[in-house]
Amino acid sequence: MKAIRIARCAATVIAASLMLTACGSNGSTSDGSTSGGKHTIGVSFDLLNAIRQAEKSSIQTAADAAGYSVIFDVADQDAQKQASQIQDLIQTKKVDAVIVIAQDGQQIAASASLAKAHNVPFIAIDRAVADQQNVTFQITGDPVADGKAVAAEFLAAAKTTPLKVLELVGGLTDQNAVGRRDGFNAAVAGQANITIVSQVPTDWNPTQALDGTSNALQKDPTINAIYIPSDFLLPSVQSALTAANKLAPIGDPRHVFMVTIDGDQNGCKAMQSKTLDADIATPVGDFGTQAVAAITTVLGVPTPVLLATAVALGGSFVFSRTTFGRHVAPPR
Repeated sequence: MKAIRIARCAATVIAASLMLTACGSNGSTSDGSTSGGKHTIGVSFDLLNAIRQAEKSSIQTAADAAGYSVIFDVADQDAQKQASQIQDLIQTKKVDAVIVIAQDGQQIAASASLAKAHNVPFIAIDRAVADQQNVTFQITGDPVADGKAVAAEFLAAAKTTPLKVLELVGGLTDQNAVGRRDGFNAAVAGQANITIVSQVPTDWNPTQALDGTSNALQKDPTINAIYIPSDFLLPSVQSALTAANKLAPIGDPRHVFMVTIDGDQNGCKAMQSKTLDADIATPVGDFGTQAVAAITTVLGVPTPVLLATAVALGGSFVFSRTTFGRHVAPPR
């Protein structure tokens, strides 16, 4: 795959909670995404997009290898629906552990409390939970580092061209969105050639991203750079740029400098078409593997895999003009 320059992912995956709870009782399997095993894991995702598909596959692969069954639910970005699904997993299906990507990092605390009350290990992945008191393990990336990695791309581009930046912001109940915003803003603050002319709140909603981007481009036609905090919102931005006759490949005078985060298929296609300047990839495949390993540790299942109570994984992902792949390096 071709891209404009090297973009390095500084994200660090961390499993960092010292509170462990006992395993629950066995449960049944459902929805066709199960495999036979002694223990059953309930999984609740906020939504199901390309990145979440990768995380789901990682969980399923690791669970299959460990001999666990999996019941998978998706909340469709509805915090109340997610709470009901987790309650059903714990109280009705009686799973032995739950893996959760929270729709709302604060409201999910009630579900973690419910899990603790039923002695069901609660593993939070991808998105940090605000109240970690009842969370058995938490496995996330470093969103502030992601934001700083994006900023590095903007700083490099601004050496030759002053940038007037439209910054999209994800859901403010999501620590990934907050961290990616704060890391970027801190790194570009005071830079003479970088001006953030507009911030668009999206709540991780593609329609809001489309409307906000369209309105910003109409209000200020001089915007020549956009920071997109997730590939999930990239199609919306592309639609707005197309409508404004500004979706153009690198080298075209109409090109708008863009950097996004995740490294999913939306980003890959944009990199191939040279309309996206860089994509900061996150090692989401590691989240599921570590989550299942954590469950194995908590349940006391004999395994040759040793999982410490605090695990740091580092990865550097290289997207360059001539190569597309992953380069693994120690954490920085």
